[in-house]
Amino acid sequence: MTDPWMSHRIDIEGDPSRYAQHEWLLTNGTGSYAMGTVPAINSRRYHALFVATTRPPVGRIAGLNQVLERLLVDPDDDGGAIQFTTCAFRAGDAVRYEPRGFDLLETFEKGLDVSWTYRAGDIELVRSLQLHWKRQAATVRYRLRGLDRGRLELHPMLTLRDFHALLQENDSTPIDVAARSTQVVVTRGGIAMCLSVAGASFEASSPSARWWHRIHYPIETQRGQADQEDWFVPGRFVVDLEGGDEHVIELAIALGEDVAAPEEDARRAHLETLQVPGDPDRRRLLAAAADDFVVDRKLGHRTLSTILAGYPWFADWGRDTFIALPGILLATGRYDEARSTLEAFAEAIDDGLVPNCFDDYDDKAAHYNTVDASLWFIHAALEYVTISGDRASWKAWLRDAVGRIIDAYIKGTSFDIAMTGDCLISAGSPSTQLTWMDAAHEGRAFTPRPGKTVEINALWHHALLGTAALIADDDARTADHYQRLGSRIRRAFNKLFWNDEVGGLYDHHYVDSSGDEHLDVSVRPNQVIAVAVAHSPLPRTKQRQVIRHVRDRLLVPWGLRTLPPDDPSYHGAYHGPAAQRDEAYHQGTVWPWLIGPYAEAVLRAGQFKEPAVAEARRAIEPLLEFMETDGLGQLNEIHEADEPHHPVGCIAQAWSVAAVLRVLHLIEMHGAVD
Repeated sequence: MTDPWMSHRIDIEGDPSRYAQHEWLLTNGTGSYAMGTVPAINSRRYHALFVATTRPPVGRIAGLNQVLERLLVDPDDDGGAIQFTTCAFRAGDAVRYEPRGFDLLETFEKGLDVSWTYRAGDIELVRSLQLHWKRQAATVRYRLRGLDRGRLELHPMLTLRDFHALLQENDSTPIDVAARSTQVVVTRGGIAMCLSVAGASFEASSPSARWWHRIHYPIETQRGQADQEDWFVPGRFVVDLEGGDEHVIELAIALGEDVAAPEEDARRAHLETLQVPGDPDRRRLLAAAADDFVVDRKLGHRTLSTILAGYPWFADWGRDTFIALPGILLATGRYDEARSTLEAFAEAIDDGLVPNCFDDYDDKAAHYNTVDASLWFIHAALEYVTISGDRASWKAWLRDAVGRIIDAYIKGTSFDIAMTGDCLISAGSPSTQLTWMDAAHEGRAFTPRPGKTVEINALWHHALLGTAALIADDDARTADHYQRLGSRIRRAFNKLFWNDEVGGLYDHHYVDSSGDEHLDVSVRPNQVIAVAVAHSPLPRTKQRQVIRHVRDRLLVPWGLRTLPPDDPSYHGAYHGPAAQRDEAYHQGTVWPWLIGPYAEAVLRAGQFKEPAVAEARRAIEPLLEFMETDGLGQLNEIHEADEPHHPVGCIAQAWSVAAVLRVLHLIEMHGAVD
């Protein structure tokens, strides 16, 4: 029977290395993941068959990087081994592959697991990888057909290092190997990884055979990063194959010193409970994609939910979490987890600021360098209460959290965040980066956007009026105060930001230390958020003008550019060293998440009538098609600004997926269902 969750199958044609840019992702609800390429070549430092979390959802350790697989049809002829593994090495300016197991690769498949099918004459080997749901464990399963007798050797290749780092043999941290019959425990820096193969014998490597040197990561080269490391090989599992035409061998991997059996259907059963909007044929794809980002975070003695911003390198960031929450959690009916996520961040609010992120290495630390995370928190809170109907949580603690943010922004808080005389919010300085356009390198902020920014004040207006509507029955005095502030904001917003010459909005306004005013006339996508919020500060005629302006200057199939090509600061490519990439990050680069506010603006300005719904569907269709094809079930963080808009950055980004789900959910809520 065909697996209903199998979303992708690729039949390998021609040179297998041409598929090395196609990356897949598996997750297990804890922040652990597996990630690699279609031809099973590790081309980044983040690629591994198992990346464990030591302090879920962070503390990520690259555990099992790869397995060297050798099949001896004649156990007495070591020179006649068939090899299925492929590793990359640098050869001058080129890449050399050794061994070339991918030459035998016929198909790659991805669903909730991934698998590769290899063929050597009559012999077929299927390698599949499964992460254990909610556990720090994984299983690599081998199914061999067409061989009556032989021997399979599995040489695990490990690094046991921080997933951002690289390992060299001369590293000072000792590695301990403890073999126990059919299993081995490898320990480095206090991190133990247990590997076991039932029915096998483990043979430890000699000291001279314990390392594979100078494994090369071509994608790191493209990113201007260090691109080589050494892999540790503790030994080999040897499985003697006797009798029968099919053999199944399982390599179990776990963080710690014990291996637990997987719960085969745990994640499938969980995903079946999700209420995913959209085309029935795409619901499983969207359910799995959204679920990849939902993880647990322990706060004290409790376990709460949160949303990882992206794989492989992001943790749970406040801004990203609350932009993503309506799509990832509310659109899929996960109200308990939405409430839990709001609660996790509400408890960390400090002087009205929601953390921009929790620390990857210190469970008690959080970072507060953002002006918009708190406003996106309120936006998500209002959506949560409206969609879930949970007034009890609103009254018990959520209203208080929202109120503390609003009070702090009115009175003023850190980073020069404060309401000014015209009731608009001003924040930051030329040396800070407090909005989502926060790229900086060695102290240089590429898009600092100090002063009054367009989307911050649209969110501020929405926060006040949305909160006023929820508290009107219980606290009419405060509600009236917020409504009066909203009226003043609306007048000031239109006066300050409206650019009648182009029929759009200025991006930000800043008064420098000498009193000179600066209006940013750059065509930026941030203005569309002023139309997308339910309580827009713009009249409908101006809303439609903003949409036209953004559509004409910034819209491409994969999202919105962050600058139009005719802007002097435009960067069409995104590659090279970190400084070069950071400068391009918000200077033209396309962001899929922005298709969400763009399509929502279209829907709201068009009052959810059929033409608006049709346009919103057209806007998200290329992203859905990308998930079904090259994205292998996910959406990238960014795409290059120049055609053909090559996908770059993180291969899986929560707010990109959330944007699609949010739009589908809005259409469904307003009755426009296929």
